[in-house]
Amino acid sequence: MDFWREIFMALSRNKLRTFLTGFAISWGIFILIVLLAAGNGIVNAVSEEFSDQSKNVYSLYGGETSIPFKGHGTNRNIWFNDKDIRFLETEAKHVDLVSPFIYTGGFAYYGDKSCNVTLNGVRPVYHSISNTDLLKGRLLNELDEKNSEKVTVIDEALQKHLFDEGTAPIGQFIIVNGIAYKVVGVYEGDPNSSGGSALVPFSTLKKITHQSDYWMLRFTTKGLETKEDNEAYTEYLRTQLAHLHEFDPDDRSAVYIRSNMEEYLQAMKIFNTLELFIWIIGFAMLASGIVGVSNIMRITVKERTNEIGIRKALGAKSRSILASIVTESMLITTIFGYLGMWLGMVVAEVAGNILKTVQESKTIQLNIVPTVDIRIVLMATVLLIVCGVLAGFFPARNAVRIKPIEAMNYR
Repeated sequence: MDFWREIFMALSRNKLRTFLTGFAISWGIFILIVLLAAGNGIVNAVSEEFSDQSKNVYSLYGGETSIPFKGHGTNRNIWFNDKDIRFLETEAKHVDLVSPFIYTGGFAYYGDKSCNVTLNGVRPVYHSISNTDLLKGRLLNELDEKNSEKVTVIDEALQKHLFDEGTAPIGQFIIVNGIAYKVVGVYEGDPNSSGGSALVPFSTLKKITHQSDYWMLRFTTKGLETKEDNEAYTEYLRTQLAHLHEFDPDDRSAVYIRSNMEEYLQAMKIFNTLELFIWIIGFAMLASGIVGVSNIMRITVKERTNEIGIRKALGAKSRSILASIVTESMLITTIFGYLGMWLGMVVAEVAGNILKTVQESKTIQLNIVPTVDIRIVLMATVLLIVCGVLAGFFPARNAVRIKPIEAMNYR
């Protein structure tokens, strides 16, 4: 009891010093947690937003030739056809899912309402390739494609333009270019767009529009993990397509090949750099807290050198004095370290709830929710506590080694 009474008396006699020491500890932990939570929230939100597009998606677009080749002149349009689809599905390396893409424009009607619309003919695998976000109803399926069903999945904008707020679009028929399509689903899009978009089975739109040439092919790949792999694969695709359509493989404008992998890798570099920056700033704040604790504890021991000399002259053992100062340091760092950790977690939780509410109201599009790994928080708190204890131990050890007469006369 005397031991603890002595510690609390020392703390109560130096309230300002105790507060400054504790504040340095709490502030370091608090800022570290807030920075990590905010940084993780941003990185996770952008990563989630980016993951809406599969990282292994390739898109092929037809272009115009710019180099004469085998009797063909320049400015020749390159369109894709069923021959390209068969090549991708049966011969091309690393290909997984394939969907051609055709479209036609027109006006969509429902009752007395109308709206500009783009009908996109796709296969059901297109939903997996492009990660279609379904809001209600269902997506296109294989039976729709096989039977060339006149069904459609509309976007939010088309729903907003054609249907009243209380009208359920699922099961209703919309008229596009004189043909009725049954609405089977609604997918996420820009609800404020002036026009709408709708997905219909590829076989259906192909029969209706009699299109045999396609302006875009989209497919996913497997086994391509690096930038070098994708660059080599792009050249492989260009060479194969040049053979199928008889254009010079060096003609970069004949077809355009776009891979999401490069964008994905670039985004990952940005995320990793951002995370590293957050960690550097966080540890800098933590280090400043450690330095602050060390300086204050050094001053504390220096001020108590005379007291240490008197206690030694009265018969106190060096071990007892050292234990008292180290315990005092540990008590301050533990209490204020836990307080900083608790405040940081509370702020992160409150900010997360606020942002969730804002996200649900669709005021912002990114799902930014601050998160922090509790293991990292505990490790940082323990690290700061240990450093605080060491900051009190070494100056105290040096002080108790001084002879009592020298300690009492210390200025």
